Amino acid sequence: METRKVQITGGTTLIVSLPKSWVNKVNLSPGDEVALKPQPDGSLSICTKNQRNVHHSRTIFIDGKDGDNLVREVIAAYIAGYTSIELKASKILSKQRDTVRKTVNMLIGPEIIEETLDKIVLQDILNPAELSVKKSIRRMHMMTRAMQENAIRALKEKDFDLAKDVIERDNEVDKLFLLVSKQFRMVMRDISIADKFDMSMEEHLDMRLASYPLERIGDHASKMCSQVIMIGDKKLPESIVNAIEEVNALSMRAVEDAVEALFKKNIDMANTTFIHRNDLTKRLLKIEEEVIGLNSEVSLPLGIILDSIDRTCDYGCNIAEIAINSAVSEP
Repeated sequence: METRKVQITGGTTLIVSLPKSWVNKVNLSPGDEVALKPQPDGSLSICTKNQRNVHHSRTIFIDGKDGDNLVREVIAAYIAGYTSIELKASKILSKQRDTVRKTVNMLIGPEIIEETLDKIVLQDILNPAELSVKKSIRRMHMMTRAMQENAIRALKEKDFDLAKDVIERDNEVDKLFLLVSKQFRMVMRDISIADKFDMSMEEHLDMRLASYPLERIGDHASKMCSQVIMIGDKKLPESIVNAIEEVNALSMRAVEDAVEALFKKNIDMANTTFIHRNDLTKRLLKIEEEVIGLNSEVSLPLGIILDSIDRTCDYGCNIAEIAINSAVSEP
């Protein structure tokens, strides 16, 4: 860190000199203009006014890589913010091409723009800085809420097509989670991007933290539907199914209050999530006692469904804690 003394010129104007090392690095010349951006924490960001968007590119050599290893590396490059990802090998195998195509379908933005014998080029056609992070979180919540509700409807109505649809929708939640992760890294790398989102750095952190439990809620909704399919046409006691529907609604309400508390920075609303948590625990114990007495072919999958409802409420509590932390840190 370099320090400068504030000087006065013209009787009223305060001036400060710029570090020479920075001036040389950005090729600044006398007469050039710079942009001054006040930050929420009281600091001042200085950047060249004609600063161009940097085109980030990454080359990944994929010889001998396939399956999950290849998927993880491509996703890591995406989250890191690279707008162009070049995959190279002496010869790209057909199974590697299939893996890359499946991975691209898991992400928002990247498309395959070039494909040769030894190279595949992915280009991000979207600018993540133009997409609202808060809207992404809202969308994740609405999708997971619908998935959770539909999972129980599939259980009640033996609607296996609906159950399969919920499982497929989990991919859309995962896409939004990866997008939010990418946006957060972009802001960490370039604080000026935060202004485009009209959010503070603290809010970006809160949203990134909240995206993970929402992604996990989607996973549990999908898991519930896989158990619905496993139960199949086996008959279930109506009283138990109705009780499961009630605790699921309570779990959904806990998450709903937590998300609203996060956006409104409302501590009282966040605390209602923990009240729902206590109520849910008592109700689940009673249902589990009844489920244990059923045939193992239905008691085991029902137990997994109850566990997912329980964990979903836990994730709601995680979001509520983030909301409280956010509200308390608000100036």
